[in-house]
Amino acid sequence: MIHLENILIELIFIFLHFLLFLINYKLMYKKIMQPSVLFSLLWLVIILLHFIFSFTLLNELYPLHFETYMVFFLGVMSFSFGSFIVTVINQKKERPKFLAQLDLVKIIQQPINFTLKYILLAIILIGLPFYIQAAYQVFIASNIENFFIGLRTELSYGDEDIGPLKYLVSFSFVVYAINLYAYLKDKNKINRAILITCIIATLTYAVFSTGRTFFFMMLAIYFGMSYLHNKKFSIKKFSWYIVIFSIVFSLVGIIYGKGGNTDDSIQENIYPAAQTTAIYIVSPLNALDYEMNHNFEINYNGNNTLRFFEKIGEQFNVVPNIKVSDVIQEFVFIPYPTNVYTFYSPYIKDFGILYAWLMIAFFGLIHTILYNKALATKNIRYSLYYTFMLFPLLLSFFQDLYMLSFSTWLQIIFFTETIIFINKFLIFRERERWL
Repeated sequence: MIHLENILIELIFIFLHFLLFLINYKLMYKKIMQPSVLFSLLWLVIILLHFIFSFTLLNELYPLHFETYMVFFLGVMSFSFGSFIVTVINQKKERPKFLAQLDLVKIIQQPINFTLKYILLAIILIGLPFYIQAAYQVFIASNIENFFIGLRTELSYGDEDIGPLKYLVSFSFVVYAINLYAYLKDKNKINRAILITCIIATLTYAVFSTGRTFFFMMLAIYFGMSYLHNKKFSIKKFSWYIVIFSIVFSLVGIIYGKGGNTDDSIQENIYPAAQTTAIYIVSPLNALDYEMNHNFEINYNGNNTLRFFEKIGEQFNVVPNIKVSDVIQEFVFIPYPTNVYTFYSPYIKDFGILYAWLMIAFFGLIHTILYNKALATKNIRYSLYYTFMLFPLLLSFFQDLYMLSFSTWLQIIFFTETIIFINKFLIFRERERWL
């Protein structure tokens, strides 16, 4: 039961988030895709949906404590502060005309070699049946009748793993982003065919990985690249794609046995699918609230946010006494079951709330540097990194995908830099032939 006091507190924070969004929007030249503007808008929408869902789809949802609202609000302020510092420094720098001309040259001289595009597409297409075969072996080990439920259960809680082929998932995202960049630069029939084939392959990897967050990566890539390189990009289309994405997200959940059943009719699946999607969106806020108010203690050991480095140390026997924590957290009931705790949880558990705010300010700084570089140069490198970083930003309400996914970011950086290097080499060889 939600009391009037809880309603008033939530309405106050909705208003405060709205003011913070307006301030960011004005300070950042009314650019929605500027990181601090986008981040503040995201959290405004999430807090607003939490309020709406508590009276509709999730009418038993527990109210949040005042302290939890403050964590979220000051988190947005911290991110905005990091972004603002970069913006102020960038404004003070004088930009000579020759640098602007150099950027124009960079924009023109950023083609993607056709041979390379075919090779990259061939790799993900050839690897796809092997990935599906590996996924089938994981499903068999689960001893569950439904394929996707068995596969998801074994990958999440079992001992089986896809193996080295799992790196094809992050590789497919990089290839998809590069082909989208190439198509937006030159919308010819060949580029369109390559892009469509690539999208189908990447979607297939995402489906068989059973991680619905991967669909957010594809969405982030599309919006990031479209914003930078599509002159027809508009917020109206953005809103419609969000609606379509939500429907697809719910349908995939039914396939995975989350929020519906493939044996039931469409009408029977509508409410549970909608409710499950609502739980995905707002329950992490309640999970963090529960965590912070139930025998919570700070570890001061970095087991969560520094997990990647501890795992490396454990494998090389550098720190043998450290036990690496599990990424998958325990379920809590708020009263709906959830095991995701927003971006803030691992940072607060490691070194406290100040550490979480400092880190989100640092990420705001990194996001804005990449955004400014991408806008200034429009080259492939900064376009890719700005786009990829939208993924953890858009899912900050769900869970941390900055430090907990550190190994994935290393994979993406490796694939990106390798492909860019090969592309430059091939273009250089082509030019030498014509000289």
